[in-house]
Amino acid sequence: MSITKSQTEKIGSIFNGNRFIIPTYQRKYSWTDTERKALWQDIEESLNDKMNHFVGTLSFKENKSIGLSTDTVYEIIDGQQRITTIFILLKVLIDKLENEDVRNSQLAAFIGSHNNLKLHPLGSDGDFLNQLLFESETIDVETIDKRSQKYMFSAKKLFKAFSNTLSQTEVEERIIFIRDNIEVLVFNVDSQAQAVKMFSIINDRGLPLRILDKTKSILMLYSTLHLKEKLNNDINDRFEKIFDAYDDLLVNRDKLGILGRLEENTIFTHHYYSSRKLFAATWNNRDGADTIFDNLKLKCEELKETPDDLKLFIEEYIEDFEKFAVSYSTLIQDVAVKDIYQKPFRYLEFTATLYPLIVRLYMQGKLDELLPILETIEVRIYKLRGTNPVADIYWLSSQVSEFDLTKEDIKNHLITFSEKFVNNHVFKTYLEGPIASNGAVKHILSEYSKDTHDIETYKDYQVEHIFSKDPNYDTTAYGFGDDYYYEKNRLGNLSLLEKGLNIGVSNLPPINKVDGYLQSSNQEIRNLAGEIQRGHFDKTNVDTRRDAIIDFCITRFNLD
Repeated sequence: MSITKSQTEKIGSIFNGNRFIIPTYQRKYSWTDTERKALWQDIEESLNDKMNHFVGTLSFKENKSIGLSTDTVYEIIDGQQRITTIFILLKVLIDKLENEDVRNSQLAAFIGSHNNLKLHPLGSDGDFLNQLLFESETIDVETIDKRSQKYMFSAKKLFKAFSNTLSQTEVEERIIFIRDNIEVLVFNVDSQAQAVKMFSIINDRGLPLRILDKTKSILMLYSTLHLKEKLNNDINDRFEKIFDAYDDLLVNRDKLGILGRLEENTIFTHHYYSSRKLFAATWNNRDGADTIFDNLKLKCEELKETPDDLKLFIEEYIEDFEKFAVSYSTLIQDVAVKDIYQKPFRYLEFTATLYPLIVRLYMQGKLDELLPILETIEVRIYKLRGTNPVADIYWLSSQVSEFDLTKEDIKNHLITFSEKFVNNHVFKTYLEGPIASNGAVKHILSEYSKDTHDIETYKDYQVEHIFSKDPNYDTTAYGFGDDYYYEKNRLGNLSLLEKGLNIGVSNLPPINKVDGYLQSSNQEIRNLAGEIQRGHFDKTNVDTRRDAIIDFCITRFNLD
């Protein structure tokens, strides 16, 4: 049956005689267990209360039917997250029907058949959804590398768990409820232009959208209303790549264990912080995602009366944003395989503030040569001093983006920046203090050991106090005074030791830690064990060791 222009519809009537495609420019499937559990709970509560359940607004555009099919084909403009989730849930429930004839009739009505689904995401997600619903036993979970596909797999897994104990009667009740009692407000539009307008109206009425969806939507709206749709295809194509880049970023982030706070807003804001040239009148390095979106909308509003200027701005923005997003994603993929990136990105872990600059340098092929100075800045300023200056870095990010700065120019800017916050004198002063809990210490000690630790070994290391944090012996016997609390946390009294070994040596005096130290994979602490074994190891040795580590740091993390 055809879907009317605008009215409330039941899920059953939507799928009856219709097929749906999710275009590649759409946001990939991204509902988590939180949203899926909420849907399941809503259905359960509505069943108990004998009430219909309204799940929101859907927007479709009718396409031509494919081949000899009598089904009407619709392109989903808005609502694919809900439709995809309900579609997977229906398939799980239908699979539990014991009567084969009933099961087949329900599949034909609501799901479709193998390789001919009633809901089909274009691209690789479509092939995966087909495999998930009809050949799930052939899926190797470890090989799923798309975040959207991981989420679809998790959706089926969750719904199978929730429906596991349902009786046949309860399964049938839920299928009937989804078919006859879940309602949506449907907008069936004639053109993409009308769809964009409707999508923007829905957004303005307060339905939550993610920042990339909102950004694409507002650009599509201005292209539709003021540029006669000239940029619609370009916006769609570029945002498809931006969405894919973001999804790939999340997958690789989880694999590498870095960028723990990265979210959709991050890639959006990081691009803005390094794009002052596009927002000269309103750019501010303290702007958050909502303000940045407002600035984008304001810029389009200012230019709408001069279509050529509006077209140029949107073209420049989406081209630069796409390149930035793809480069961000490619950089993180390179972190997994490029040796030079392992220590600064995975061991030390760059502060998020540096990423707009790092990505811009990567885009221009200048990152590798400037990596040592960036690592030095991370150690000195962001970790050791513990401050997070953003203005200088975001300014430089935009300079790198706007002007053809040489690597030497950029290096000089970075040196000036470092000297402004932590010059050599200040660096040495910090290194001489009690810094056991500082974020730079583990990396400093790892570099000082000169061992090549794999990432798992490095993560297992803990900062070990040679003379213990809570000693069960008299520290004055080793030359320490009343300021032991200060002295024990200084650099000379610290080393790296595996967690298990660290627990074993606990609060013992150094001479009783020798056996534990000798079992370590850290050559430096094994050498230390030999020094302790010789006897007379006391505060003097710790002070000498501190001076040696500080001298190493001044050379290793230098500004030249």
